[in-house]
Amino acid sequence: MFDWRIYYDDGSTFDSSMGTPEDAPSHGILVIVFPDEDHGRLVMQGWDWYFYHGKEKNWWGADVHGLLDQLLHNLPVRALKQGRNSPSNVWRETLVRATNDPDFPPKSAIHRRERPFQAT
Repeated sequence: MFDWRIYYDDGSTFDSSMGTPEDAPSHGILVIVFPDEDHGRLVMQGWDWYFYHGKEKNWWGADVHGLLDQLLHNLPVRALKQGRNSPSNVWRETLVRATNDPDFPPKSAIHRRERPFQAT
């Protein structure tokens, strides 16, 4: 099983089998998916910034103020990455791919850290 997978605006992906969070390309991120015990999988999308939280051992999304909060409190932020806007059809197709990715457990609920979405 994979620990996480990042989906980019050009259709490419990078996952935990390919390297560490720091090794992943830093620009053009649309979605990050990873397993979650209580929700099957988390589908992070719609954030300006993504980072790997060293203590929690998973990805977080934030706007610039949330990122600054983490950094100013010296929390274990690793692998800072930048989100990207894209045409609606590209975003929706990518979101559906991530939500239905067979390499991760089925989604069972929305996590409080996820932004609302409707993938079919």
